Amino acid sequence: MKKILSCICFLVFIMLGCSKKSDTSPSPVPAPTPTLPVAVVPTLTTATISNITASSATSGGTITSNGGALITSSGICWSTNANPTIALQTKTTDGNTGTFSSNINGLNSNTTYYVRAYATNSAGTAYGNEISFTTGNAFGNFDNAILAKMSQYNVPSISIAIIKNEKLVYLKSFGKSDKEANTNASNDDLYRIASVSKPITVIAILKLVQDGLITLDQSVFGTGAILGNDFGTVPVGSNKNLITVRHLIDHKSGWTNVPNDPMFSAISITQTSIIRDLLANRALTTAPGNTYYYSNAGYCILGRIIEKVTGITYENYVKNNILLPSGISTMKIGGSTLAERAINEVKYYQTEFSPYIMNIPRFDANGGWIASSKDLAKLMVKIDLNTTKPDLIPSSLLNQFYFGFNNWAHYGSLPGTSAILNRMNSDFSFVLLTNTRTESDGNVILNDLNSTIRDQINAISSWPSIDLF
Repeated sequence: MKKILSCICFLVFIMLGCSKKSDTSPSPVPAPTPTLPVAVVPTLTTATISNITASSATSGGTITSNGGALITSSGICWSTNANPTIALQTKTTDGNTGTFSSNINGLNSNTTYYVRAYATNSAGTAYGNEISFTTGNAFGNFDNAILAKMSQYNVPSISIAIIKNEKLVYLKSFGKSDKEANTNASNDDLYRIASVSKPITVIAILKLVQDGLITLDQSVFGTGAILGNDFGTVPVGSNKNLITVRHLIDHKSGWTNVPNDPMFSAISITQTSIIRDLLANRALTTAPGNTYYYSNAGYCILGRIIEKVTGITYENYVKNNILLPSGISTMKIGGSTLAERAINEVKYYQTEFSPYIMNIPRFDANGGWIASSKDLAKLMVKIDLNTTKPDLIPSSLLNQFYFGFNNWAHYGSLPGTSAILNRMNSDFSFVLLTNTRTESDGNVILNDLNSTIRDQINAISSWPSIDLF
């Protein structure tokens, strides 16, 4: 037994000794971990701006270091504000190495832009130096042509709006709206638009037709007609009971301005008195619907139709149902005298006949509105048969009159006023308003300005993408 215990103790001693010897042996040294380079953002420069036009330019950049990581995108970004970034939509993607070239398009004329090249890697986005430039003036020749006509006809002020594909791409005013006060013309200026009021009246009538309140071929005077006997009884055998709404719109009532245009009678005579006198005393020269003869009085009657059917004034109906839905809030029927001039209304100039001795409110439906060129541009896109912005009136009604033509123009002319509303084609329309006219024959300045603007629009090849509405 003692011998066996002695052997066990010896074995334990050996095991403990071996274990102690293992604990004191040196530990192996681990191999060093290699250090990887840390990526940083790239460095780059922005290329000089070149090939500057009214709507485009060329730039680019040079990447001088990729920052130790793969370039994933690069290009340029631009804005009308300093320090543009790639958060903007106005940027390009042009490559990922070395030097790249970038085309900048869709710019507005005569505008200052800021440009920076950019490059992106895994560490982030870096920008090159900022460069600014100003686009060319796409309308330089256009402006010069207008200024030349203003000098030729001694026009104090003029305001022009141009619409391209239902965007307002040009809005500018020239000269002095009040020479004596030395007031510069403004785009907010209101002008008498004279007979350009007539298209507004037609649109109001068509709105009544659209709403089922009248028909175009409905009789105007006599028992059962729209106005009935409100302005007196129709003389037997006069054929005046055959006059329809359509005849008045088309200037085919049968009345002429012989011996005078009744709307230019003494300023104290009311609309009611004028229509009563027409009905009772002025014979029809031709049968209703047969012969065109321009008639201001016919549009005065249309205004009274609107009032009879709606129960409110002509002005309020047009404002509520035509102008406000078109985004127009400043148009109104003008005043007669200089003292009645509205806020922002221009001063009118004429030597042959004073602009301030007419009864402008009496003209309401045939020539009484005052408006800015932007106001009328807003209205035009609502009646132009284009589809980007929905029209107020369905094409089935518009197509029955000149609104359905590919090109139409309506002039307005009064002492101290020349106005044009022109639909050139399905792409372009324009408005022109001035505060004078040529002596004796107002069509001289209107025809010249109309053709001048048409020619200048056709000569412009690059248009801005801006919409000034």
